[in-house]
Formats: sequence, structure tokens, C-alpha cells
Amino acid sequence: MQLPEALYPWRRWLEWFAPEQLPLFVDLFGRLNPLLGPLRGLHQGGVPEPDGLGDLQRRGPYERLLSSEWLLADELPDEFLRRAVVGEHLFLAPQYRARQASRLMVVLFDVGPLQLGAARLVHLALLILLARRAEEAGAELRWGVVQQPARLHEFNSAGHLRQMLALRTYQAATEEHWQTWRDALAELKSVAGESWLVGQRLPPVDGHLCTQRVLVHPSLDGRGLGVQIQPGAARRVTLGQPDERLALQLLSGQFAGEQVSTGRLRGDVPRVALTLPPVISSSGNHIALRLLDEPGVAVIKLPGINQKKHLDVRRELWSNGGTALTVTFMGRVVGAVLSSPTELHFWKLAGLRTVAKPALEELQLPPGTASYLPAVALRSRSDGRLFLLDPRGRLAFWVMAIGGALSKSRIGVTQYLADDVLAMARVDGDVVAYVRRDEGRLYVHRVNAAGIVSSAHVIAAAQGVKRVLFAHGPLWRRGFGGCALLQEEAGRQKWRVVPARETSQAVLDITLDKGWKALGLLFEGDEQVYSLLLLGPNQQTVAVHSEGQQQVLFTTSQAISRWSFCPASGLLAVLTSARELLVYSAPRRTLCLQVFCDGSGQQNRDDGDA
Repeated sequence: MQLPEALYPWRRWLEWFAPEQLPLFVDLFGRLNPLLGPLRGLHQGGVPEPDGLGDLQRRGPYERLLSSEWLLADELPDEFLRRAVVGEHLFLAPQYRARQASRLMVVLFDVGPLQLGAARLVHLALLILLARRAEEAGAELRWGVVQQPARLHEFNSAGHLRQMLALRTYQAATEEHWQTWRDALAELKSVAGESWLVGQRLPPVDGHLCTQRVLVHPSLDGRGLGVQIQPGAARRVTLGQPDERLALQLLSGQFAGEQVSTGRLRGDVPRVALTLPPVISSSGNHIALRLLDEPGVAVIKLPGINQKKHLDVRRELWSNGGTALTVTFMGRVVGAVLSSPTELHFWKLAGLRTVAKPALEELQLPPGTASYLPAVALRSRSDGRLFLLDPRGRLAFWVMAIGGALSKSRIGVTQYLADDVLAMARVDGDVVAYVRRDEGRLYVHRVNAAGIVSSAHVIAAAQGVKRVLFAHGPLWRRGFGGCALLQEEAGRQKWRVVPARETSQAVLDITLDKGWKALGLLFEGDEQVYSLLLLGPNQQTVAVHSEGQQQVLFTTSQAISRWSFCPASGLLAVLTSARELLVYSAPRRTLCLQVFCDGSGQQNRDDGDA
């Protein structure tokens, strides 16, 4: 897993976690690590061992007197005596190699009732910080819990971290516990160079039980945690409340990094283009990526949670003669609309026949774009249509040949549904919604696979609206299901979320910080809440804005080049400049897949890595 630069020193341990959990560590490590101070306890000790000659000095035994001084005694004895009286003789000084007196670092955690909840996240972070501290000093880290005396554990796997988190109790630490640990540490063959105590009510620093105390306690206002390290002045910090969802994951030992697919791929993922976004199937089971070196796409079947089987990656190629205007899924099958000089070909879109290419004034079909044209294929048992929106806002469609109920005159003909359309998307299984301008207002319509168009629903004035995001959900079967409208204000995106009437949520205005932009609108049906998925100004941070709060979901080590959000499945797929594909489930708040698509044969890492 590639990490943000701020976390790179702890990469060995953070590979146990998923990218969406890393922002929590950025804050914890960034604020706790400076408090630890310089390394103590690994002092020079034992009997020094000579290791050759080091330097010249004015004092020393006369068996180490410089040979030139003895020559002076033979030639000028009075000068020799004078130099001896005033201390001007030069002696050889041996070089000593000192031995380290201690190669052990111990940390003890109070896991009683005063340290339940968010304080345990501080324990988790400190264990990783001290592990790196010990590694840098060439020491061994051992940890224990106060309420289980005289048992020290190793720390070299995620399992040990879970073990520490699981050792919690409602028994408070007693003086008997402390004394038992004093005796146990005194009996160690290797005296601990540094010994840390972590908790709230701790005994004083005495050099026998501990050299450092980390006091973790609720802040005065009850909204965070205060952390103070003793001895030492001004070594304290106040931590805010962590993201509740991520905190619960970590405290329960659910390191989401292990839910990411870690199985090996069946063959290499070929190189993919960074100029076109991923395409996500509405079921959320497949991702299609445009191939860089061949005319076609690479299709990846997304794994189930904790799947250990090989991931299926296959190439789907079309003829060299056509330019892909769009790529879309019809069920599990990926298809494309290919443009030739005189015709439009429907590659692997069953029931659609080649048609004459419409004139430019009828349908604008650019020969090459930085993105695919919006397209949705709907198919039921008796009907089917492919909808496509051109850059000028004209919504076209083609009828699929299914059974014999349709008139042959409707097959193989380009037809038009609406003009001045701002946006179109699949909003339910067999329903497409689109927004059109008309006389200064925005109207929403629904259309199904049979071509039946709903009556118009007015949502807002059209002036200044530049983009529309649709929510997905069953509310669209009965009427309007919710959308978000973009206006820009002083270089910032301002979104108006217009909810469905069936929800209790009111119209919501959200002004994003400068540089942030929205990627998609998510309707979380259980809570009846609309959430905006966001991309940060550094192009490496993905966040969610929900109920007035903005939370980071995950970060990438390289800038995000292209992205795609599927409202139907709630999946967000991003391609970074390093051709790394990450697929994130917004409803589940988990990373589903992380893989490199650079043709180098680099695979997902083994279990335990993200």
C-alpha cells in the first residue's frame, strides 16, 4: 500500500490498515510523536573495551608518553622536567568501545474502566510510535497490561495489535498490580532502558517501574482527550473526538485493510488510459477501464468481502475501425457505441443495429473527448433502449429489438427525446432521470425501458446552474427521488441538495471550501440522508459531506487523474497518475479493490496489506 508522505516512517505497521483509515493516524501520529521527546535509557554501560588509539592529551600514565617526549629527556633533560611541571607533556589516549547497557523497551497499558473508548485509540497509536522508536534504537519492544502482571508480549503483527485492544477490563489498576510489575521488571535479565506507563491514574516516575508516564484523560470540556507525557514541561496536547465509524472499526479489531481484495490476479492487468474514467456496472460487480495499447477495455470482476480467490481480469477488444464515443454496461456485459465516418456501431449491445451516423446539427458526436458521453442501457423482458446525451444537451435513444412486438420502423433509427438537457443518469433498476431547461426553470423527467416519460417535476430556477447530480433509490419509482444542483460562488462550489418529498430533509445549501469539488450524490436510505462525495484540492483526498459534517474517507499517494461514481451501486472508482485503481464503497465506507493497472505485473499484496 502506498502511503501519504506524512505517514511514510510508519509504513511497516500501517500496511495493516486500509487507506480510508489513514487520516485518523495522520492526526494522531502528527500530534503524539513530537511529545515523545529524545530517546532515553539506552545509555552507555558496562566495562569499556580498548579499541586502538584515539587522540593526544595532556594527562596520562607515563607508559603512554609520546616517544618524542622521551627523546627530549635524553637531549634536554631540564626542558623535559619543566614541561612535566607545567603539564605540557603529550600522552597517547586509547580509543574505547562502550557497550550498550540495555536493548529493551517496555510499555505497560492500564486497560481498566478509565481508559475505555477513545483512550484506547491513543494506546494503539502509542504502541506503533514506540515500536518505531525501539526499531530506530536497535532495541526490542515488549508490551503488557497492568491488570495482567508479569506478562510481556511481542509486537510484530496485526494479531498482536488486536490482542492489545481485546485486553480490556472493568478492573481498575491497584497498588498491588504496580508492585507486582516493579518486582517483575527488576528480575528481567535485560534491564529496560525505557519503561512507559500509559493510563490516567499512574504512580510517580521512580526509575524502577517507569521512566516515562503518558497520562490520557478526558479534556475539561468533555469533547476530546488530553494527553500529557511526564517528566518534562509543556509535553501535552488535546486531541479532538475521532471519526466514530473509523474508531469503532479499529477498537473492535476490524482493520478494514484486510477487507480489501488481496487475492492475486488471474494474469496481469494491462496498461490502461488515464484520459478516460472507469466505467462501473449498475450492479456494482464489474469495472471497465479503457486499454492504452489496444482498442478495447479491461474488465475486472470485483471480489466479494474477504475473497481469497483469483480476481478475474479479461480483455474485451473491438475492431480497429471505430472510435468509442461511450462505454456502458448492460447487465454484466460491457458494450460500446463506436463511431465510424458514416455509421454508428453498437458493440456487444444486444438488440441494437448499426445506424447511419446522424448529421452534426442533429447529434454532436465529437471524434475524441476527455470523457465518455453519458449513456445508459435499459432492458426489460419486453423492451429496451439505449440513451445517450451529447455535449450540446440533446438526448438521443435507440430501440432494442426484443421479441416481435415492436414495429420494425423503430429499429435501427436514431430518435430524440429532449433538448437542452443538463444531466442524465440511471436512478433505479429500470428508470433513467434527466433534467432539462425550459423557460428559465429546471424540470425533471423519468423514462423507462419502454420509453414512457413521466410528467415534469419542477425543481429550481435554471439561472446559474451548471451541473446536476442525481441520487439513486426506490423513491424514483413513485416520483422525484432527489438531486443536487451546482452553482459557483467566488471560486467555490455551492451545491443545493433538493430532497424527495417523502423524506424529512429540507432543501440544503452546501458551500464547499475553495478547491473542493463534488463527485457524486449518495442517498443513504436507512437514515434518509443525502451525502456529497468530495475530492480535495490536492486531488488526493476523498471525503464525504453529510449532515453538516465533512469527513475524510481515504487518501491516495498520487494525484487522482480520473474518477467515476455510480449512484446505483454507490461505488466510487478512481485512477491515480500511477495507474493505481481504487474502488470504494460509499454506503459501506470500505475499500473494495486496490490494484495497479500499468502492465508491469505488479499485483495486490498478500494478506495483511491493503
